[in-house]
Amino acid sequence: MKLTFPHMGNTYIALKALLDTLQVDYYVPPTGSRESFELGIANSPEFMCLPFKKVLGDLIQGLNHGADTILFGNSRGQCRLSHYGDLLQNILHDMGYRFHYINLNFRDLTYGEIRNKLEPLLPGGISRARLFSAVSSAVKTIFAVDDLYSEACGVRCRECRRGDADLAIRRFEQRAKAAKGFSQTRRLIRETKDRLAHVPANGAADPVKIGIIGEIFLCSDPFTNLELEKKLGNMGALAVNTMSTSEWIRRHFISAILPIKPKDKTVRAAQNYMHTDYIGGHGIYTIGNAELMCRDGIDGIIQIYPFTCMPEITAKSVLNEVQLQNNVPIMTLILDEMTAETGYITRLEAFVDMLQMRKNRVRSRFG
Repeated sequence: MKLTFPHMGNTYIALKALLDTLQVDYYVPPTGSRESFELGIANSPEFMCLPFKKVLGDLIQGLNHGADTILFGNSRGQCRLSHYGDLLQNILHDMGYRFHYINLNFRDLTYGEIRNKLEPLLPGGISRARLFSAVSSAVKTIFAVDDLYSEACGVRCRECRRGDADLAIRRFEQRAKAAKGFSQTRRLIRETKDRLAHVPANGAADPVKIGIIGEIFLCSDPFTNLELEKKLGNMGALAVNTMSTSEWIRRHFISAILPIKPKDKTVRAAQNYMHTDYIGGHGIYTIGNAELMCRDGIDGIIQIYPFTCMPEITAKSVLNEVQLQNNVPIMTLILDEMTAETGYITRLEAFVDMLQMRKNRVRSRFG
């Protein structure tokens, strides 16, 4: 068997190390591939959202390169993602592909489900204890990689020589593709953090702080969000992403295995505006995170989501009230395959400039 899987941000780094450890043969679709994206667009229904088209393109690439098994995860509830697994499978079958299909339920993912779905792929001699250890290491690696990218955001907006942080991350991504197993990946993360720590910084810099909320795939995937964090950082703004893969794991994987479920402060914060704890997708977290960041003194917020995403459309209508109640500017970016990057950059530049002027005005007023 040869496994393939779609990209979602930097999760491929941990998943690749997991498969190396478990001795499973795999093919990683190319990252940031326009060819993959075009394949997904050409074979998707027109009004499917951007993540669907990106995922389909990655799977086609994997199958074209000899994979015979697909690993995918969907959800359930009011988001169309709950139907994506079946729809992707049907489209690929109609295109003539034949493959084994492993579909994980991401809404309430547990170690038991991961074990049951992956065990048929494993070679003899891989014990359940080793599988548990490998899955645990993969989770830790996802957190470590997200933490690395968060540190890069903090460095990028303060660096003296523009591009140093980008160069460190680019080298990390290139070397991560060649790394084997968790030990090499962890060492690479440590080396990149050390490189970022030695980037010369402007101690007088006081960047505007911009929160990122919205649909999780676009928030966490640099290719589909047109490198939002990188663009903001190079404009001198500190990007704070609230919808990383590690945050999703904390809410839906780690909390699922805890005997006592902790109360979610983000969902509670959204109750100021909604009388429900679920509106599909991550819409309720979009509202709650916006409210929490406003309380913490964020300068501005960007909501980003794919065209036709109903949970985020619902959340957007509430964000107008969040903005009025807290006097914090909120800009919404809606993306599809027709989005022009030049216009996208122009909107970001205008938003950052406006926030900087607001901050300067407050600073001059109060000294």
